[in-house]
Amino acid sequence: MRLILGACLAALAASPAWADYWNYKDWHAATEPNETEQDSYLTCRAWTGGDGDPILALEVFSGDGGPPDFYPMAKVQEYAPRHYPTLMQRGGTVDFIFDFDRSFSVSAGINSWINEEGLAEAESALQFPDHLPMLQAMKQGSWVEIWAGNDMFYEASLSGFTAAYGRMMDECGFNLSLPVE
Repeated sequence: MRLILGACLAALAASPAWADYWNYKDWHAATEPNETEQDSYLTCRAWTGGDGDPILALEVFSGDGGPPDFYPMAKVQEYAPRHYPTLMQRGGTVDFIFDFDRSFSVSAGINSWINEEGLAEAESALQFPDHLPMLQAMKQGSWVEIWAGNDMFYEASLSGFTAAYGRMMDECGFNLSLPVE
């Protein structure tokens, strides 16, 4: 009995900080409670990818400004294996090209760095006016190609995006609706 109890306590201690987790086709949503001396809030996140692929993600915090004034920023995050650079390089741009209208794309700048463990990481940074058009395109599309320069390095499925976005926004107390152009 002690062995089982000890194993259960060890498993709880090793479990991730995400309090609630949901799957919607190719997308996921999760919440994480945060407590400080001054504040208590939730971090709500929706994402696809990972397991060696880049991650296309959105994140909001309960208590922050939200729609219709502020929409979460979609960003692609890349983590390179040890001793390898990321495909996204600082100063470059990534382009998000959607299946439903290949003439429509959204561009974002790139931030890249070496983390504390010596691994290369990079992420895109959309301009504020592009947040809503990007989300609207994600809602309409089935997939999005993500290009760094002349190389497509990830094709993200958008199957389940709308449900994951809705769950993320609802969990952090924001309006679920995402207006379509």
